[in-house]
Amino acid sequence: MTWFRAPSDGDPGTLNACYDALDIHVVRGRADDVALSLDGTERSFAWLLTEVAACAGVLRAFGVGLGDQVALGAVPRETGVLVVLAAARVGAVVQHDDSPGAEGKIVVRSTDDGVVFSVDADAVPWDVAMRAGRTDPAGCADVPGDAVLARHAGDTLTVLDAVGASDDHEPVAPRGATLVEVGGVTLWSFGAPQA
Repeated sequence: MTWFRAPSDGDPGTLNACYDALDIHVVRGRADDVALSLDGTERSFAWLLTEVAACAGVLRAFGVGLGDQVALGAVPRETGVLVVLAAARVGAVVQHDDSPGAEGKIVVRSTDDGVVFSVDADAVPWDVAMRAGRTDPAGCADVPGDAVLARHAGDTLTVLDAVGASDDHEPVAPRGATLVEVGGVTLWSFGAPQA
């Protein structure tokens, strides 16, 4: 775990789960190593970092920042991992919620036409948004050490739990989820597998 600002008396410090999952591995020369093996597809740290930074750029362009909620429906698992890491990159909280009334500053869900980013009444297709995100990828925000990374129903995954630095417990998958590990960071995955 890499602290951006170490904790001190009454200060939880700052860090970034996405930085620990991806950036630090690329910086340390592991860009081409496998970071994620999911549904029969392997992705390198460099590929994931490029896609996650682009997705984070999309979130930032829609005004998502530190502490904002991103609702994430049942999307393909790889897409879900990208969104969770992108939200972590900008310091947002992912609310895993596939209900029609899911609320967040932005909602990412599958439709009959594919995955979309929904803001207010507008739905932007994944591919269109990601092309824009690639032109202005987002860097890592300073996230308080005691911040929440993800929620589902009554379950909460903190940043410290995800990076394996919590004294309380190891991450546990809520009902219906699996644990996915990327660069030593543990995330929840609720998405449907790729067809």
